[in-house]
Amino acid sequence: MEKKTSPNESPNESPNESVDQALELLNKNITDYQRLKPIAFHEFLSVLKENPSQILRNIFQSFHDMIKSYVDEPEESITGDLEKLKFTNYDCTRLFVEDSINPYFPDMLFANRLMKQMEYLRHGAQQNRIYIFYGPHGCGKSTFLNNLLKKFEKYANTEEGLRYEVVWRLNIKNLQDKDKSVMTLSTFEKLIQYVEAEKNAAAGTKSEVLSFADGQRDYIEIPCLSHDNPFLVIPKEQRRSVLDELIKNDEFKWRLFTEKEYEWVFKEEVCTVCASIYHSLMERLENPADVFKMLHARPYHFNRRMGNGISVFNPGDQPLKQNIISNQMLQNKINGLFQDSNVINYIGSNFARINNGIYALMDIKAHNVDRMVELHNIISEGVHKVENVEEQVNSLFFALMNPEDKRNIRDFPSFDDRIQYIDIPYVLDVQTEVKIYLNIFGKHIEAGFLPMVLENFARIIICTRIGKKSLALEEWIKAPAKYKNYCDEQLMLLKMELFSGNIPRWLDDGDVKALDKQMLKKIIAESEIYGKEGWSGRDSIKIFDQFYSKY
Repeated sequence: MEKKTSPNESPNESPNESVDQALELLNKNITDYQRLKPIAFHEFLSVLKENPSQILRNIFQSFHDMIKSYVDEPEESITGDLEKLKFTNYDCTRLFVEDSINPYFPDMLFANRLMKQMEYLRHGAQQNRIYIFYGPHGCGKSTFLNNLLKKFEKYANTEEGLRYEVVWRLNIKNLQDKDKSVMTLSTFEKLIQYVEAEKNAAAGTKSEVLSFADGQRDYIEIPCLSHDNPFLVIPKEQRRSVLDELIKNDEFKWRLFTEKEYEWVFKEEVCTVCASIYHSLMERLENPADVFKMLHARPYHFNRRMGNGISVFNPGDQPLKQNIISNQMLQNKINGLFQDSNVINYIGSNFARINNGIYALMDIKAHNVDRMVELHNIISEGVHKVENVEEQVNSLFFALMNPEDKRNIRDFPSFDDRIQYIDIPYVLDVQTEVKIYLNIFGKHIEAGFLPMVLENFARIIICTRIGKKSLALEEWIKAPAKYKNYCDEQLMLLKMELFSGNIPRWLDDGDVKALDKQMLKKIIAESEIYGKEGWSGRDSIKIFDQFYSKY
């Protein structure tokens, strides 16, 4: 009987040929795993020599670079009105909109405020702070932070955002040659192994053997729990001379040796586990070159879902039952290799998983209040105690907070100087408000409106978020009645134009000239109190839906 072929299957094609081709295609195109392979320490130094500004970055510098990478600053926009208003027309589309399921649209005021804070993040006092994004319900805080973390995770796993972490590969043969006791076990130890093997066999588990003679690998791989930069393994007193030898004399080298943002390169210590491995190897091998041959570097891979490098907690997330990270199988191998269970204690906390990464709390309420309190000592000292071991925690701490949640931390006044509040108000920019409607309902809705009608709807919404009385505008515009054909009596429409980075053409020359630096500073200062009341983002979408559906 002749075999039938499917309509899409070629008569000469075997049933599994297309499957094999698909698998071959995947095998050819999936190459991400290759970039995660460890490299030897001497290769790491070569990479550092070629690109020192990228390799010598901590989380604060890396996050700043990510922001600068995704935010565009068009040169042609830094002229005219914007120059006079001291605003920059930052285009945050690639940061908050592209590839986002729920885009976030920042207005010009917030974009300028955010970028200014990012400059402080890199150049100012970086550590010992938690950055709280503070704003009313419905202002888009969660959407903002989720998109920010998503882009950082994407950036950190690219070549541009690449950073390295320590991984040790302890050569068993080299260590055995230095200490023959590692190769052979005493009669008593063999007896213990035999008894444990019998016991584990009865329980259906496999025992961990101390001898390495039958091991499949010739090394034990020990990743750094704290994701430390491999350069920090070099003793502090040697780092400056090593960098002086590696890096050519240029602007970056001058900044590296003089600016505060790079102090960590010369002052920070490697994690306790790596330090104990380094000292143990130095005692055993008595040759620094042999020790550094066992030191490797691999890309620091960020994965929010796995809590690696980025950890985000919602208020309803239950506290972790076990806050200690260990690996008993690896610990047994280490103990067997060094013949001492006290030399290297491979232990850490869950904060080690986000060291040199990001720790974020979504709203300071419920269980997140306890997490916030737990952060107090870490933020203050940068140190966390795990049993008898101290671990350094140098991470970027973020949190979201609603106005009513501020009372949850009022019992901790020492927190005040550790918190950097960044306000996220409701949108105060007409064009940004319109973009939100177009994103939610589709760009086709523009065809259903006469010119300026959609913008005027946005102005009505924004009017509820802006105070009617303005002392700064009263001081600036002495006779507002002269603009009655263009503006309302309270000059709210004028404020919206200024907050969008525009100086209206209908202003006379005298008032334009009177808008000096001091006057502008007063107007911008008033904008800080706006956007905390009125119709929220969710309210405006609901109202627009009713309006558009009806008319």
